[in-house]
Amino acid sequence: MLLKSQELNLKEKDFFKGKIILLYGENQDLIKDLNEQIIIKFSDEKIITKNIFEDDIIKDPENIINYYLNGSLFDQNKNISVIKSCSDKILDTINKIKNNVNDSFIILNSEILLKNSKLRQFGEYDKLAICIPCYQETKLDIKRFLIQQIQISKLQLSETQIEIIINSSSLKRSKIKEVIEKLNLYKNSEKITDSVIEEVCTDPDLKKNDEIIDILLSKKESQINSFISNMSNYEKNFIEVIIILRSFIIRILEIQKNNKNLSIDESIERYKPPIFWKEKDRIKNILKNWKVNDLEKFLSNLNKIETSFKKDDLDQDTQFYYFLTQNLSKVSFKNANNFI
Repeated sequence: MLLKSQELNLKEKDFFKGKIILLYGENQDLIKDLNEQIIIKFSDEKIITKNIFEDDIIKDPENIINYYLNGSLFDQNKNISVIKSCSDKILDTINKIKNNVNDSFIILNSEILLKNSKLRQFGEYDKLAICIPCYQETKLDIKRFLIQQIQISKLQLSETQIEIIINSSSLKRSKIKEVIEKLNLYKNSEKITDSVIEEVCTDPDLKKNDEIIDILLSKKESQINSFISNMSNYEKNFIEVIIILRSFIIRILEIQKNNKNLSIDESIERYKPPIFWKEKDRIKNILKNWKVNDLEKFLSNLNKIETSFKKDDLDQDTQFYYFLTQNLSKVSFKNANNFI
């Protein structure tokens, strides 16, 4: 059974009992959050969550098979098994125990699974399975999640503050949760001002995001080549870089397209929701350096390379380095269809 990640909150806990729940995809941050959401539905029951890896089960499958087929002689609590790094190899074991999960459940976590994956087919079609693909969330998805967290915490934030949090999140739920957790410390002691939001949203990781954007959109080949050569220093993988760039470029295009007849300064000032003062100079410089058509081409190519990675995971690092070199050098803009 296929289920959208956005639908999970609408389901009662009985929906998950006796089920094998497959969470798969490139968005491991979302998978982690969905694990927590499912488990917390059972917080009123005596449960023990066990995190194990597929490799451990493959080495000794009888342990988990005996537990679900025969039950535990000593443990009166319910066990919830979260099996991480799953592949098709786990399927033989799952098929042996799936009819005996009863009022418990098993969560399988996996990375990208191709259409011909036996594990993915099991998740989508087996009557005892629930399958939730975890793709990269959009800005709108993250905004919905943020507003939900704001309502739960009973915080009062302006649209500008909400926009700042979203733009600093790298479209990750974990980042949103970190910010909300910090803001909860402020709400009873002082008013949550823009300066408080700035302080909470500014951490070393977010500064790295800004630095990556500035370098890759600078059109300075020496800086771009240096980044490509030293990408590991930024502790970002290629998917994260794509997400950071895409989110920023979409915003830049919105500013340009919504105010075609205005100067750059006027476009920035009139943009809604308002742009945080600290970002205005950065955005202004990029608007001066880039034409709308070039940004659109680059955005299109970002989407293509991400789709390519989802279909084929061979030598992705090399492909991505080549992609950056080809798409961000000055020469690349002479060829409208430049894409590996």
